[in-house]
Amino acid sequence: MSTVLWANHLLNNGEVASDESDKWALYKHTEKLDKLASAAKVEPFSSLLDHTDIEFNMGDDELPDGMKSTKELMAHEGVWKSADDALAILNGLLAVISSEKPRFGVITSDYDVVVAELSESIEYAKKASEVGAKFNFSVVM
Repeated sequence: MSTVLWANHLLNNGEVASDESDKWALYKHTEKLDKLASAAKVEPFSSLLDHTDIEFNMGDDELPDGMKSTKELMAHEGVWKSADDALAILNGLLAVISSEKPRFGVITSDYDVVVAELSESIEYAKKASEVGAKFNFSVVM
């Protein structure tokens, strides 16, 4: 199994919805995306990452009483940004990446995959914004 990201949004009623689409390139290149975010003058990409799910699944803790899933745990204890703040980060990154065309990878470049995953995530964050939800990327395994 590999570690990837899923784009999520937190609805006002505390329900977490996910695109459940693996964003492996965004996760793989988080460090580079943080550097590019600095160039774009936006918050670091990593500020959108929530590790609640993977930390729970890697540990031996039990869910708190009354909780049935890590989505519920993430809703209460996870890292969330407003969808508009997330869009500022994602759009800033896409603009810098589109203009500078940096290489993502040593042997082969994941440039096209990074752009596609960012574009998908922007569309998902727009949907979150339309319903007043918060946004994050859940680190899952």
